[in-house]
Order: sequence, then C-alpha cells, then structure tokens
Amino acid sequence: MSEDQIQLIPMNMIDRPVKISREMIDPERVRELAESIRETGLLQPIILRPQNGRFEIIAGDRRYLAHKLLDRREIKAIVKDVDDREMFIIRGIENLQRENLTPSEEAAMYLLLHEEGGLNIKEIARKCGKSPNTIVRYLAFGKCSDEVRRAVDRKEISLNCLEKLMEIDDAESFMFYFKMAAGNGITPPVASLWVDDWRKTKAGTYYADDGSPSIVSSEGESKPVFMTCEVCNGPCEIHHVKSLVVCPECKKRVRKSAVVESSI
Repeated sequence: MSEDQIQLIPMNMIDRPVKISREMIDPERVRELAESIRETGLLQPIILRPQNGRFEIIAGDRRYLAHKLLDRREIKAIVKDVDDREMFIIRGIENLQRENLTPSEEAAMYLLLHEEGGLNIKEIARKCGKSPNTIVRYLAFGKCSDEVRRAVDRKEISLNCLEKLMEIDDAESFMFYFKMAAGNGITPPVASLWVDDWRKTKAGTYYADDGSPSIVSSEGESKPVFMTCEVCNGPCEIHHVKSLVVCPECKKRVRKSAVVESSI
C-alpha cells in the first residue's frame, strides 16, 4: 500500500499528539469545523504515524476533535512511518498552512520547527517561504510570556511596538511600559520615545529639549511619558491627553478635519 494512500482509520485507534504545541485549541473553531465536515465531508485527510500498535496524530488534531464531536467512528487518514524529527517538521509546516493563524500560533509553529524539528533559521525560512528576518522576529515573540503574546493576538499592541519595547532589558521596567502600551494603545514612534526615556533614566541623565545632557537634579524628578494622539497619531505627553468618546463615523470626521486644518 502506498504511504500516501488515504485509509479509513478507526477513531478509537488514534491518539492525540504526545507533545501538543503551546497553541490553544479554540472550541468554537472546532465546532465550526465539525459543522463544515457534517455538510461537505472531510476535504483533507489527517496525517498519522504508527506508534505502539496504534496511531499518533502528526497533523490534523482539530479535524480529529471535530470528528469526535460528530461521534464519527472512522476518519480519513494518510499513514506515514516517520521519526520524531520528521514528525515535528510535517506538523509545523502543515499547521502553518492554516488560515487565520494568530501571531502566537504562527510563532509556536516556528519554535516547533526550530526546537523539535532541528531546523535552523534559513531552513525554516526556505520551507515556509518567509524571510529569515521574519523567522527571527517570531522566534523571539514566541518566547514571550502568555500575557504578552495574548495582548498581540488581541491587537492591544502591535508586534512592531512590542519589538521596540523588548529593547528594554529590565523585566520590571519592560512590564511597566508594556502594560501602559497595551492599556492605551501606542504607535512605534511613541514606543521609541518610551525606550529612549528608559535608556536616559538608566544612564542617570535627563536630556533637555536642545539635546544637551544635564544631571537629574532629584531622584524623584518626573520624566515625560508619551501616548499616541488618536487624531494625528503623533506623540503627546500623557498629562495633556484628554478622553473623548466618539462613534466610528465621528472619529473619521474628526481625523478628516484635522488633516484639512493641518494642510491650511
């Protein structure tokens, strides 16, 4: 029998991956997939490998869970006899081809290919059709805490802004700025200002408006903290920020008005 031939495998002979990646299995996505399979059938078979007289899932865990939800007794599968390294490579590549991956899910797959599949950055980039720089960025992001990664997934902070804040190598200071950014929303230029402010504080100096350094006169002297203006997207000192509750249409008009005024 050809290794790539589709077979019908009993559900009770299949085990979920021994080492499941850190990505979360969203029950809602599984339910949606189950409804799709109920209507149109399974379009893409899962991939299994023989393991101790049973079968272990290489790729297709969600499809397997959807079949369980539908109380199906069998599932279409392709059985491949591969070692652990090959299994993790197949699993990572297959999962990266899914639609609507969150940044955390994408980063988890690159980490899987790197740490478990043993691929270096150039090999991952070549197999996934990405630039080496993209792989480096996501590998660093994938090692962040759950709290930080969830904030990016929820679009409370962009990956660009997070990367800038990650230049702050003091954990306590980083979390201070990160929570302020995630809670209020900032742009990369504002993130750069915050990092510069942290560096000046770390160096023990304060820089005047003309760029000349001066020794901080007192330990408790306050330093400027900036947020993003929601009209022009420029930096604004936090104590000058005013709250404004507007609907999306009014927000567009405010932005348009600001653009017109700035061009006069």
